[in-house]
Parts: sequence; C-alpha cells; structure tokens
Amino acid sequence: MNGPRVEALPAKEFLVIKGYAKLYDRNTDGEADAWDVIRRRLRDGTIERLKKVAGSETVYMLFCNTCVRNEEEMCYDCCYDVACENLNKAEAGDEFEIVRLLPCEYAVYEFAYKKPMGQAHEKSDDLFWGSFLKKNPYTSAIDDPANWIGNGYASIELYTPFDPDAAKFTAKTWYPILRKQEKPT
Repeated sequence: MNGPRVEALPAKEFLVIKGYAKLYDRNTDGEADAWDVIRRRLRDGTIERLKKVAGSETVYMLFCNTCVRNEEEMCYDCCYDVACENLNKAEAGDEFEIVRLLPCEYAVYEFAYKKPMGQAHEKSDDLFWGSFLKKNPYTSAIDDPANWIGNGYASIELYTPFDPDAAKFTAKTWYPILRKQEKPT
C-alpha cells in the first residue's frame, strides 16, 4: 500500500494492559522501554491472559489514548497500551482496563518491514504527520489537548506477527482523524 485510505470505524471497546508510557523527551528513549515491556508481557503470559479474557486472538497497540504533560521532566507521557478488542465484553478486573474508542474516520497505512518492530511506525508517521494532514481537510484527533485524557481517540497499530523480535512483519496503523470543521463531542 503506498498512500493511506480513509476508513470509518464504529465505536470499539478494547481490553488493555496498562502501565507504561512512551516518553517524548530528547534525553530518553521511552519507546525502547515499551518494547522491553512487551517482551516481558509475552514471556510472563499476560498477553495470553488478555487474549483469553477478551475473546480475541488479535493483539493491537493503542497509542495516545491518554497523554499528559510532565512539567517536572519537561516531556509528554503518552500511553502505549497492549490491547485486544473486547469481544467477550469482559470486566476489566485487577489486571486490565477498558478503553472505549468513539466512532471515527481513520487514515490507514500498511507496510511490510524488515527492521525492528519498534521502528515500524516511522514511515507511516512521517507520511501521516508530514504529508497527509497538510494536504487533506483533516486534523489528528489525538493532537488536540482536549483529547489527551482518554476522550475516545487513539492510534491503533497491528503488527503481524505480534513479536518484537520478528525478522520481518507487516504493520498496519489507523490514525484517528476529524474533518477540520468538526469538533469532538
């Protein structure tokens, strides 16, 4: 796939493993830490439990469902959650949380990679932030500070296979978009 397609998705409910963030600070590499956490979650069985409770074999990453300015460290703490669509409508319990995304249009990119999974979003990020938003009548739903506190928007990432150490894989990313005249409710 070369360019994005715009796709409307209905409201979705995800069961997520919370507990780590991607830090935007030039002095840290929070992203590398995120992939280490995923490796641990794969090894300790947490992701398998998530799939079983949610009733889904498909594992996603949700980015920026919440994002908070950390003034002390002068960076942003943006959540990056391991998620499964909650097909069983399960309760969150102690181990997981429920994230509900609003119906929304998404700019969708899909690429095949032969590089570390943690770098997979760079190409689509560059195209989305650097080109798509500038040339189209949309804004990013997660770029508005009013949506940084879990107001129903997140980027959705799907890696196949879901293995941070895979030699090659495909990455599909849904970026939530709003028409420039639209305001979230």
